[in-house]
Amino acid sequence: MKAWQYEQEKRRNAIPVDFKEEESDWSGFNEMQAARDKMLAMLWDSKVPGSRAPESLYIEMVQAWSNRGYNVQEAEALIPRGIQACKDKNYRRLEVISARLRKALREAPINDNHSYWSYDNPVNWNEIKAAMPYPEPFAEPKLSAKDLERKVLGGWYGQIAGGAYGTALEGYTGEAINEVYGDKLNYYVREPETYNDDITFQIAFLAALEGRGKDLTADEIADKWLELIPFGWSAEYIALENFKKGLYPPLSGNFDNFFSEWIGAQMRGMVCGFVAPGKPMQAARFAYLDGIVSHEKNGVYGEIHSAVMTALAFVYQDTKTILEKSAAYLPVNSEFYYFMQLAMENAIKEEDHRTAWQATAEQLKKYNWIHTYPNLVAVVYSLYYCDNSFEKAMRILADCGMDVDCNAGEVGSIIGVMNPSAIPSKWTEPFADRLQTYLPGFEDISIKWLAEWTRRVTPVD
Repeated sequence: MKAWQYEQEKRRNAIPVDFKEEESDWSGFNEMQAARDKMLAMLWDSKVPGSRAPESLYIEMVQAWSNRGYNVQEAEALIPRGIQACKDKNYRRLEVISARLRKALREAPINDNHSYWSYDNPVNWNEIKAAMPYPEPFAEPKLSAKDLERKVLGGWYGQIAGGAYGTALEGYTGEAINEVYGDKLNYYVREPETYNDDITFQIAFLAALEGRGKDLTADEIADKWLELIPFGWSAEYIALENFKKGLYPPLSGNFDNFFSEWIGAQMRGMVCGFVAPGKPMQAARFAYLDGIVSHEKNGVYGEIHSAVMTALAFVYQDTKTILEKSAAYLPVNSEFYYFMQLAMENAIKEEDHRTAWQATAEQLKKYNWIHTYPNLVAVVYSLYYCDNSFEKAMRILADCGMDVDCNAGEVGSIIGVMNPSAIPSKWTEPFADRLQTYLPGFEDISIKWLAEWTRRVTPVD
């Protein structure tokens, strides 16, 4: 039936209301306005759910666009006005300021002198793959079904433990974290909880992968986001809004998405390695498909790197080796690759992670704590200096600060796959094999079941 026929049928069957029995109802508009005001206030002034660290998404989007090589002076001039309007709860004024700020960013001229434009940023998969040094065919491992099951479970436990550790710490500097917690940082600083938005996107990926295997598309991942994920933040929030407008990947990751080079893709790449054990290029391709749902360019490279290291962890038994091998799967002339090499050079040169972090601080200070680059550097230092110890790796990440839960989840996944016994039981026993999420149908699931499901949906050659 044609669209006009549906409408005609509805109109012919419509019966006018008897207003003696029913009154008009406009109350929904007030409810929508209240919800919009609350959301707008949150975008200007909010706290991270797990750690209560302060943030302002509107200020941060200006920062992010400046990092991308644009002149954002006009948008920056609106920031004080937005802060004041939010403080005064003048939401009608704040609505205008917010729209004007986004308009200023969209129309911002390129800053020709910015270093961002000196790097290459391949966008589609073939271009990204062609830019990888990837020197020789990779010899895939011969792992038994039992070994694979053990390693995937170890990876999930490492990720969940790392996420639970970092959730209480994210959004602060390493100095502030150490000043408050000190030696308590050698374990959970509070009762661990498994609620973490990083994992929700990976569950959606597994749901999309099931029954599709290597034929999986980015559109199918986007569909699962819409089905399962009620809310996102920064890049994921904008991607979800873009889906609702009919903008699917790669548009969902780059249209009006000022956060598309933040850590949101990198934080969920591990699942792409779980389902491509010992197959780094396949893991990279899955990460590309998942990444372009909400990110682009360096944001996508971050997910590729996370996925590749996780896939390599099925093969190698040393975190330094995994780091070294992973560089072959990154676009060599990208800014992400530059920061990867910078971190590796500092790690080789400096005696410990603290001096290495300080050596990098000047080049990282303009980037938000959720941006890919400072968190990439933290992950590199953690894996380089940890001596294959999960506990030491966690403490290094706390010392670096930034997006600690994302970084700890990534590093925990890699170490957990590499050597499941490297995660002491005291870090996993508090979970009692349960994972809590806010996804419908996955509110309370078994971690062992999650690992078994991951193995079931893994493509078989």
